[in-house]
Amino acid sequence: MKKALIIVLNILILVVLLKYFLSSYNISYNIKEYTIKTTYNKKYYYFEIKDKKNNIYSFDIYDNRKLYKIKISKIEKIVGEDFECIYPVVNDFKTYPLCYKENILVDYNLIDSPLLSKYKNVEKNNEKDNDFIYFNSLDSNTYVALWNYKGYTIMNGKSYNKIELFKNDKYNNDLSYQLNNNIYMPNYDMEHEFNELVVLNIETLINKTIKLEYNIDYDSYIVGSIKQKIYLFDNKHSILYEIDTKKEKIKIIGSNQKGYVMYKNDKFISCSKTLYTVKKIKYNDISSNSNYKYLFGDGTYKQYESNSKVKTKIFDNEINILKQYKDEIYYLDKDTLYLYNPLNGSKKVFYNYELEFNSNNTIFIYIK
Repeated sequence: MKKALIIVLNILILVVLLKYFLSSYNISYNIKEYTIKTTYNKKYYYFEIKDKKNNIYSFDIYDNRKLYKIKISKIEKIVGEDFECIYPVVNDFKTYPLCYKENILVDYNLIDSPLLSKYKNVEKNNEKDNDFIYFNSLDSNTYVALWNYKGYTIMNGKSYNKIELFKNDKYNNDLSYQLNNNIYMPNYDMEHEFNELVVLNIETLINKTIKLEYNIDYDSYIVGSIKQKIYLFDNKHSILYEIDTKKEKIKIIGSNQKGYVMYKNDKFISCSKTLYTVKKIKYNDISSNSNYKYLFGDGTYKQYESNSKVKTKIFDNEINILKQYKDEIYYLDKDTLYLYNPLNGSKKVFYNYELEFNSNNTIFIYIK
């Protein structure tokens, strides 16, 4: 009886702990003249601060739920000639200044002031003596693959490897497609048409070949992916293929004889051939889990999903965003790939002298 009671108590304790660590919460509180709201949901903390002038500042933190409810403990004010910032202090977490300049929220990295210097990470200038430079700015869970005409240069942590897959140079890499840590591409050593896919795992660096039952013309494009299936449209032969990457099988799901279909609202529906041949439709089932939208105009702005009225200018120009992950974005500027987050600003990932002229489907990013 005693043993059974102990088991029941342990189960109850486990249930209570699981419920606690999985549960979300909202709290409101004040610090001096500031009204603050903190929200937690699924490893995501969102903070919103309103001052006495009704200016709204916001920031977020990605981390596990703590045993206590996370609150801002102190707010420091930083005032310059043409800007005003607050620096929220949260115990056990790194934070950064939140700034207003000319009545808009602006990333503090865009403000040139000695008052903000201590919060910034300044990168050293690297001389571009080589065609390719890796700046060792990735962590061990992030992999970046750069197409190098015969294969890929794969960067991870503090090192990189060159993987050669083909005998001949292939400048255009438009038919390569990434699913998780795998890149699928034609066997580029085949001319005019291909009936093999080469698969490279950019985490393990292992590659394999998938034999196809059809000859596919290079005048094709990737429509998208649904779960583990890739869809490709052959323009020359007007055929829509479905490639099952798990079963390593291919089949025709659209043609002049069969008619054409497109994926919409979680199912395939009939459509015209024109949508593929002229409009080049694209679809997949990967919905964005981002907590932001990035808007463009007189620069690049970050808008919070938690409050669409909160919009921060993070760049003075429009940037080419390749990937979003939590509060990070990977973006291209001319011949350099950068990693940006609000805590550290922008860091160079790599430089490649040809990137400005050929960046279409040349970079693939995987984060474990």
